[in-house]
Amino acid sequence: MAMTGFRFSVSCFRFSIFSLFLLALTACGGGGDGGATSSSEIGTLAYVVTECQDSGNLFSEHQSLHILHGDQDVTVMETPEVGPFFPGLGGLCRFRTSLRLGIDSKSREAFQGVRVSPDGAAVVFEVTDDFSINPQLPLHLPPEQKGIFFVRADGSGLRWLGPPSQLPFFFILSNGFTFIQKGFAFSPDGQTVTFADTGPDAAGNDAAQVFTLDVGSGQRRQVTHLPPGVPPPDRPNIPGVIEPVFLDNQTIGFFTDAYGLTPTGNIRPFTVSLSDGTLTAAPIAATLSDSAIDFNFVITGDKPAAIEGNVQGQPQNDLPGGAGRITEVFATDDANLLQLTNFQRVDTGNPIVDVDRQTVYFSASADPFGTNPHENCQIFSVERLGGSLRQLTQFSEAQHSTSGCFFFYPPRVGCAAFIFSQDTRTGALIFYSSCDPLGTNHRGGQVFAMRPDGSELRQLTHTRGLVTQTGGTTIGELPGPFAYGPYVP
Repeated sequence: MAMTGFRFSVSCFRFSIFSLFLLALTACGGGGDGGATSSSEIGTLAYVVTECQDSGNLFSEHQSLHILHGDQDVTVMETPEVGPFFPGLGGLCRFRTSLRLGIDSKSREAFQGVRVSPDGAAVVFEVTDDFSINPQLPLHLPPEQKGIFFVRADGSGLRWLGPPSQLPFFFILSNGFTFIQKGFAFSPDGQTVTFADTGPDAAGNDAAQVFTLDVGSGQRRQVTHLPPGVPPPDRPNIPGVIEPVFLDNQTIGFFTDAYGLTPTGNIRPFTVSLSDGTLTAAPIAATLSDSAIDFNFVITGDKPAAIEGNVQGQPQNDLPGGAGRITEVFATDDANLLQLTNFQRVDTGNPIVDVDRQTVYFSASADPFGTNPHENCQIFSVERLGGSLRQLTQFSEAQHSTSGCFFFYPPRVGCAAFIFSQDTRTGALIFYSSCDPLGTNHRGGQVFAMRPDGSELRQLTHTRGLVTQTGGTTIGELPGPFAYGPYVP
């Protein structure tokens, strides 16, 4: 299925909200400096590089998994080259790379899930050739490369933990957009990962379930015995279990459309206890009609969360995938919801809460200070109680962006960015962007790091993007999927 665009969301799930406080934005703007964050302050970045080539009517592609740890960048695994062959679509490499979003490779290539342990000391990843559909490629992985693997942050100790999941870490929506899941999640103590796979329900029928995998012993455990799901009409290919994540060492939160647990065609949040298997329905978010659910789970209360939510009104911009809904950033702590932005746009979101629990970072194409007149995607910060809104970046690519903070194929122009991690020791923000703030990311996408005030911007990956060589051969190279863990002395 040809994909028309992509929106990546890392925002948190909306728990039950009993009160709403609207906040007028008052703050001053800011911007990031160029510079170089010390390599000793960068933790563990695991990232896949997907490189493709168009030569005449022939297409070829291969992948490699890298780990950047301090000054050392090691290659952990390389998969066999696909092709060269004629795939029935001339210029496939150029087409795919022009989206400038490397994590899109999950829908056609071998590396599905990558996750770094909470202490940054280890990486767990999955390789499989079962889910290439966008388009379907003959990956031909050797048996020894299929499965879930463990490796240390320095690239040593690579070992097989078990077979790959029978469920993909992505699904394609009815509008052609692709939703990419993180796939794996570590327990806080770093001893276990959770993920979705198929297993028997209480009646012995195969259905999507929550599993755990001990990273030391490789012991695999089926945690749930859910009945088969009933997918919503707009998500016909959705797996029956979405984004399981550890809420603590003994509790996993997840989303499911399991029949009998949810109304037909609905997706609801649940928790399951590892100690006794108790399944509990989590609170349903109080959202506006036609709101879209974010498949991310957090605990509120003493752990304040940042979420994106819909508000009523006509958006100032409208993009495919935005569905004509205004999205704003909110802070929540259990029963209270505080609106932090009032941009009235469709692409404000992807928020995370700082390790200090007082600041929220997010992406938006708004221009609250007159410093973003071309409506490029920027990274902002705002205090959790609503003050000191700042624009941290000064990304600029198009005379006027027609993509906002979404990833689109040409002819739409502009670049996008989203934060996907923060170093819990140094506070460094780790984000992916198709923008070119340092003049080294033309027609590509890279992983960057910067300080929480937007200073000391550093590019962590150095893939080539889209390059046309003499003679007409096209090379495409992007990073993704990727994951980050904090600094380890």
